[in-house]
Amino acid sequence: MTWSILKFTGEEIIGLAVNIEKAGKTFYEKALNKVDDADAREMFSYLAREEEKHMAAFEKLGAKLAKEVVPNESYVGEYGDYLKSIIDTHVFNQNNVDDLVKDIKTFREALAIAFRFEKDSIIIFQEFLSSVDSTGKEIIGELIAEEKEHIKKISKLNRIS
Repeated sequence: MTWSILKFTGEEIIGLAVNIEKAGKTFYEKALNKVDDADAREMFSYLAREEEKHMAAFEKLGAKLAKEVVPNESYVGEYGDYLKSIIDTHVFNQNNVDDLVKDIKTFREALAIAFRFEKDSIIIFQEFLSSVDSTGKEIIGELIAEEKEHIKKISKLNRIS
């Protein structure tokens, strides 16, 4: 799976965000079957439902995004280079979800991937804040806050297990 943004259009940004959330949902649904711990299974099920809600929120936001984003940059292509770097290093852009899940041997490995997914997603979503109006900022801000809560839940489960 490879994601990219070429022209910084609202449509591209929303498409990327939906693909990120879809990959997360797929990971959580598949990881659910790789762990025996009841708390982890419950959490992965919850997180899969959350990613589904986030996909819908991003699709709703799509109509509110500017047709083309004009980034503030010191040289042509600077922002594109930066955004490409963070997109290219997202855990589910570098790795096929099925391959990641197949290689999970322990509960902690599943949690580590979940943690990285949420963290990588927050970094990308924070970049989207500069591409939206105040309503969009509010929606993306709420989604980022939810992703941060997911990180806390994953970290807590990792500590107590």
